[in-house]
Amino acid sequence: MKKIVILGAGGHGQVVADALKLMTDAEPVAFLDGNPEVMGKEILGLPVPGGNKALSDIDHDGVIVALGKNSLRKKIFHELKEAGEKLFSVIHPSAIISPDAKIGNGCMILGGAVVNTGAEIGDNTILNTNCTVEHHNIIGPHAHIAPGSSLGGEVVVEEEAMVGIGATVLPRTRICARALLGAGSTAFRDLPEDSVAVGIPAKVIKKK
Repeated sequence: MKKIVILGAGGHGQVVADALKLMTDAEPVAFLDGNPEVMGKEILGLPVPGGNKALSDIDHDGVIVALGKNSLRKKIFHELKEAGEKLFSVIHPSAIISPDAKIGNGCMILGGAVVNTGAEIGDNTILNTNCTVEHHNIIGPHAHIAPGSSLGGEVVVEEEAMVGIGATVLPRTRICARALLGAGSTAFRDLPEDSVAVGIPAKVIKKK
């Protein structure tokens, strides 16, 4: 049984902890969080001994960066990787993943998520509750596919991009790096880098 430390004790981190508790080959042993309101306490029965610097004091086999903000998650992921830490991927038992899908390191694939044949999921990516990643999708590293969102076949979501809650991406559409597709929106055409798009069809309303 692998001992896993979760970086981030907020809501997303707690969902990740729940998923870990249901896995058969791993278990959460602690949260790490620099928020003074949670340090020294227990959350979901797990200790919060301190911030990330406390990692070296904990017996562990792997780490998950359970933070929702893509840019911050990316930064900490690379710091841990450079320090020689093993980034562990959590997969909720109710997720449906094709045997030939490729899953990167440090991913979080949560309850009810579907990953179909030929899909490739980059490192440190969140596939959140009940999202659908259809056949031959390519999801770049540090991206976030939010709860209830649906991606058609052959979609590309580039690095650090986010598909919001309940959003839809039509087949063969590209969501470029760091773009944000708003909740409930539908992307009929490619979204450029660093853009924010909302509506049906989704229209770019600003650049980040």
